[in-house]
Amino acid sequence: MSLPFVIVFERHWDTIPKLLIKDLLPDLKKAGYGTFCFEAPHDLSPPEIIERHKDCLEFDTKIQKQAETLLRTAHITAELSQMSFHKLARLLQLYVSSKKYLEVAEKIKQLPASCILGEVFSESKSLSICLKGIDIRSEDFDAMTSLGLSTRMKAIEDKETHRITTMFQNLLKIEEETAQGVVFLCGALHAEKLVTEFKKHGLQDKVLYYFPHSSASYNKRSDDIEMVLRDSSDTLTGHTHLLTREEIPPFSKRIAHEISEKTRYTKELIDLNSHTDFLSRYFRRDVRGFIRPGYHLDAFVPFSESSDKEAMETQLATVRVENHIRSLEGRNFLVIPNVNLRETAERLRELRPF
Repeated sequence: MSLPFVIVFERHWDTIPKLLIKDLLPDLKKAGYGTFCFEAPHDLSPPEIIERHKDCLEFDTKIQKQAETLLRTAHITAELSQMSFHKLARLLQLYVSSKKYLEVAEKIKQLPASCILGEVFSESKSLSICLKGIDIRSEDFDAMTSLGLSTRMKAIEDKETHRITTMFQNLLKIEEETAQGVVFLCGALHAEKLVTEFKKHGLQDKVLYYFPHSSASYNKRSDDIEMVLRDSSDTLTGHTHLLTREEIPPFSKRIAHEISEKTRYTKELIDLNSHTDFLSRYFRRDVRGFIRPGYHLDAFVPFSESSDKEAMETQLATVRVENHIRSLEGRNFLVIPNVNLRETAERLRELRPF
């Protein structure tokens, strides 16, 4: 079976994309996704990535607290990370540091999103989803990201082609080696070139991508969403979604549904097992079973009449078992995912006779 790559493009300082990833991870695990990737050097181990992030988070938190203390002496108590970057930088220049105010402002603006990324790491670990960096080597990556704000963008632009090639090749390598799905959190300014890379290799139908964002702007002097969309050459048109925190759970369900629509089933059980046998006897139909990555088993219950489908859906709803409709080989099926999970199997056994 083949799962689509799922790419969530982001503005790195925006909390919404990372909150979406955190909310989506349990559904991704159930669907057969085994690796969460993001822009970190590919030659670092998961513990090294986590330790780096932890050290950075602690340092940036300390910087913010020091800035808040100094600003309070000037009777400034507003939430610093919510300020426009220009306004924040100006206040820091006046009251905190006349030399490093841009660097400090950048750290403060990114701190809320960085905290949520730490939560994503924890959620990944609890779900046994592997954390993997897929960017250029740490030596080159660190040399690029350690530059000051004024010179960093030029260095990033110079390495863009190499980074896109590296990230694309590593995505394919991880999928091939793990035989599981891969999700990638990626900066939105890479969208046009990365999606083009998939198209160049004829893999455009094997990727789902989204650009979720909040209503906030990094700097109120400019519309950074408009800038991202302009630089993406229409790649993100139709894939850009303004979300609030409350809208994240239903949007996660939408993504889960779109994943199921793009999933290609190829590995079918030759013989019935206890779960598909039970469903075959219960629904009095020839139920088929397909294996997804992570040894998840989906049951395919055939139907021809809408009344049959509705009756089965009603029965499954009584025991709180999720299902969806899928066509395969010209036939319609009611798909019951993860029938070999203990929770699902136990609920199915609660079904009452028709």
